Amino acid sequence: MDNFVRDVERLYYKEKYSIRQVANFLNCSHHKVKNCLYSQLHGPRSHKEACRNRTTEEYSKKLRKAQLGENNNQVVLNEDVVLEIRKLYEQALQDGHQKTASQYYLANKFNVKRPTISDIVLRRTWKHI
Repeated sequence: MDNFVRDVERLYYKEKYSIRQVANFLNCSHHKVKNCLYSQLHGPRSHKEACRNRTTEEYSKKLRKAQLGENNNQVVLNEDVVLEIRKLYEQALQDGHQKTASQYYLANKFNVKRPTISDIVLRRTWKHI
């Protein structure tokens, strides 16, 4: 068994990553991983087993960590921009500007919606930085 097959087996069966996550880790297409599962290993998990795996607390924690910050596939901002938003917001408040007006200004400047700015400055999102 070559290294690729061993890595697929470890990541997919033991660490319970999805086919796409395994492909991302191994820097290959998900078709290659799927073909490896069918031809050289025990095949993919059944639908029932896959659903069971996605409802565990362990999976939820792994997903939260994998989707954190810039790793999220729907991310619009990056860590540097988030830090800049927080700094500009603090400066605006110190200069006597209203909270909501400052948030609207920053939202227009960074091309996001005002609640996104609010969540950033209140640390509801991007808590890890």
